Amino acid sequence: MASKRGQAGFFTIDGLFGLIVMSLMLSLAGWWMLNYGNQQDYRIAAEHQRTVADAFAKYLKDNYSVVLSNAGPTTPVQVTVDMMQNTKYLPAGFSSTNSFGQTIVGLARRLNANQLEAIVVTTGGQVIPELGIRTIAEHLGGPGGFISSLKPGVIQGVRGGWEVALSNYGINPGQGHTASALFLMDGELANDYLYRNAVPGHPEYNRMNTAIDMAGNDINNARAVTATSDITSKDGWFRSQNDTGWVNEKWGGGIYQADADWVRVLNDKGLLTGGKIRGGTLQADGRVTVGEYLDIESTAVEGQACPKIGIQSKNNLGAPLTCQCLTPSCQSGVWRSSKGSLDGPYRVTGSALGAWAICTLNYGSGNSKALTYSDGNWYYSGSGTQIVYCYK
Repeated sequence: MASKRGQAGFFTIDGLFGLIVMSLMLSLAGWWMLNYGNQQDYRIAAEHQRTVADAFAKYLKDNYSVVLSNAGPTTPVQVTVDMMQNTKYLPAGFSSTNSFGQTIVGLARRLNANQLEAIVVTTGGQVIPELGIRTIAEHLGGPGGFISSLKPGVIQGVRGGWEVALSNYGINPGQGHTASALFLMDGELANDYLYRNAVPGHPEYNRMNTAIDMAGNDINNARAVTATSDITSKDGWFRSQNDTGWVNEKWGGGIYQADADWVRVLNDKGLLTGGKIRGGTLQADGRVTVGEYLDIESTAVEGQACPKIGIQSKNNLGAPLTCQCLTPSCQSGVWRSSKGSLDGPYRVTGSALGAWAICTLNYGSGNSKALTYSDGNWYYSGSGTQIVYCYK
């Protein structure tokens, strides 16, 4: 039978083993919790840096020409978080430092006359361990980089993907800091964002890759609009302003309006149609040429009053009628046949005036009809008594 002293020794060894196991477990748990906390800090730092890098990329797109003119090959333009907040590229209250107290800043240097190279880099604050800066760079993906104690003079890309000398930017934050290369982001961002300003050498930055829906809003103050296909309007109207309209650039013709009364053809081009031209009144300042027939649709009654001397019509049988003088002063007239049966001959007294023309009937009750009226009598040019034939 074992003694109590021996049993006590056995239990003491078991207890010691348990304490060792518990200590190991607590140590592992503490290490895991510490590592988890560090990983969270690294992830948060990476997200913070990515936000600043995206904002800086947009800032450069909108201010490309200004930054380009002020940047040098080794004297970059520096853009701080405060500057991006003031210009609304970052929200108010956004921290200028990461979770390690490092200040983040954007730098852009001029590579050549038309090209910028830009990075975002952290400075100052707590030195992040080597494993930490590499982890942050991994979270940032391809543009992510870090400054290692092994090569403190350069920014190394994640997994050796790229490398930039810090001397190019006139800065050296030292080991334990991180960076983002915007020149690796630019190709991707150029497909996602439309630049507000022209970027030398990159016309594609100002080009849409899909249709744009204005949702019923206006496009104002455009200087020239060029289309390669139709221009359509939902309300059915194409509206021009001032004394302008539509013009064909190739042939120089067009339609425009320069006053309140007339729609005009540009450069006096002809207006051609195989259909009809219709209006209340057709007025010609020159000769009227009819290629086939002159078809007068109106009808008038011979002997009735007409509105203007010389205008043409026809009777209900289609015979032509002309508005002729009713009085010697031609202040009014009646519809008469332009050609008809001869009426006469009439004998009239000769006197000096004009050549023979169509005689107009029904000027009075007498039989003496002639061409010239004076002192209550009708006269014919020439001397003596002449015979005049009048058409009725």
